[in-house]
Amino acid sequence: MLLFYLSLIDEENVKDIFGDIYEHHLDWMLKIAYHFSKSEADAQDIVHDVFMEIIKNDCSIPIEDYDKTKAYLFICIRNRATKIKKSKIKQKFTSIDHLFNISAEDNLEDQIVKDDIRSSLLTFINKLSDKYKDILTLNLVYNKTSKEISKITCIPQKTVETRLRRGKIILKEKFKDLDI
Repeated sequence: MLLFYLSLIDEENVKDIFGDIYEHHLDWMLKIAYHFSKSEADAQDIVHDVFMEIIKNDCSIPIEDYDKTKAYLFICIRNRATKIKKSKIKQKFTSIDHLFNISAEDNLEDQIVKDDIRSSLLTFINKLSDKYKDILTLNLVYNKTSKEISKITCIPQKTVETRLRRGKIILKEKFKDLDI
C-alpha cells in the first residue's frame, strides 16, 4: 500500500516524509482507529482517509517531534472516525420506520404526521445523555438485542437492559400523548 501512496506524491522529500510516517505509525494508527470504530474494515478506511489527507496537504505535519506527530495523527483519526460514525447513524435512521408502521394504506396526512413524530423522536434521542442515546440508538435504529449491545459497548448486559428500560421510559414520558 505504501507504493500506492508514494505514487501519488511528486516531490522526493515529501515521499521521504510520508514513508517515515507510514512506516513508524501505521500499526499504531490502525489500533487507534479500531479503538474508535470497533471494526477492522472501518479502521482501515479511517487510516486510508488520514493518509490521503496527509498527501493532499503535502505532508505538512510536525515530523520533527515524535510526540507532536502522534498527537496530530491521533486527532486526525479521531475526527475521521467521528465523521464515519455519524454518517453510519444517519444512514441507519431509516430503519426506524418499523416503529411507525408506515404503509401504502396510510393517507398522505397520516404519513406526514408519522414522519414528523419519527423526526421528533430521533431528535429527542440524540439530545439524551450518551449512556441512553447509544443504547436506544443501537436498539431502536440498529435493531440490536441487549446481548448484542452489551458486546458492542462492553457494558454488562444487565446494565444495558436497565439503561434500555430507563431510556424507553424517558421516551414514553416525552411522547406520552402520542400513540407510539
